[in-house]
Amino acid sequence: MKFENSMQATFKKLVSTLAVTAALGVASPAHALLITLTDTGNATANAGFRTAANFWESKFFDNVTVNITSGFAALDTNVIGSTGSADVYTNYSAMKAGLTADAKGANDAKMVAGLPGGSSYSKLINGTFESTDLYGGASYKQNGVTDVSMTRANAKAIGLVDANDAVEDAQITFSSAFNFDFDSSDGIAVGFMDFVGVAIHEIGHALGFTSGVDVLDYYYQYAYYYGDFYSDKDYAPFTTVLDFTRCSARSEALGADMDWRIGSNAKDFAIDGSCSGTELVSNAWSTGSYFGDGRQASHWKDDLGLGIMDPTFAFGELGMVSALDLLAFDVIGWDLQRSSVPEPTSILLVSVALAGLVATRRRKTTV
Repeated sequence: MKFENSMQATFKKLVSTLAVTAALGVASPAHALLITLTDTGNATANAGFRTAANFWESKFFDNVTVNITSGFAALDTNVIGSTGSADVYTNYSAMKAGLTADAKGANDAKMVAGLPGGSSYSKLINGTFESTDLYGGASYKQNGVTDVSMTRANAKAIGLVDANDAVEDAQITFSSAFNFDFDSSDGIAVGFMDFVGVAIHEIGHALGFTSGVDVLDYYYQYAYYYGDFYSDKDYAPFTTVLDFTRCSARSEALGADMDWRIGSNAKDFAIDGSCSGTELVSNAWSTGSYFGDGRQASHWKDDLGLGIMDPTFAFGELGMVSALDLLAFDVIGWDLQRSSVPEPTSILLVSVALAGLVATRRRKTTV
């Protein structure tokens, strides 16, 4: 079963002014993350959702309030959950300044040091008017890009949005078609989905685990079938903070600051943005639902057991958060409790298999 992300839905900038009401749970200590949740309409689900929110609250000490509305609805076949985040559109200089001011520890320092100098960045891109081919190896280095986007919650974490306002930051919808096990403390029942694990995953997207490559992947459909290509400039605003960890030997060879291509080419994860022998995880990223590997780019590569932000879940599977998950959130601006944060060199030694991982499972995607 898979998850679904909102970035592919529209080119319009998402601006939400909805106030969050009926928040669940109690206040967290000062200088700590607080996640407010609306009533899902199911008391048992509320308790599971609160457990998931409590998990993230225990990992971050940012003085930030994240407001999430939630509920159950019919989703596409095999989709377990879906997250729609309010997005903040800004410029690269502001993003870099926010990450720099917020940097704490070796991981953040390495991320900031690896960011491109100046007020712009470059990316390797395909599937656009400038470089239409996906499968012949053609690509185009787009220079001088100044736009970036991030979820509203991520912008709060690095000081670009009022950290404790009551504006809605995200909407999370769980599928009404699945049987959920709402208490993972005693394992997950056969034939049921781990609700807490799914909720942790969806909150992770709201916190900023997203990639604008999903926008390119979605809109390339129209170009593929109708020959109506968008320009690379049309996609410039959708680069996310996490995309600066997305690289490949090809982007490195061409001097691009990230690999933003769709298609089957492997994409590595490196917190300093460099894949010239310093990548932490090779072939770490999914590459696109439509013209990539079949999974949304806002996830780890499927079936490698890399962490909770894997794109799919199996019945009876217990979702597990890995050191790699935590590292990714750390470098995009969340302040993790230091006992939770691995040093960069230790990631190569971490083997994180999700409990109950089965090669033949059918699962679903959410980005």
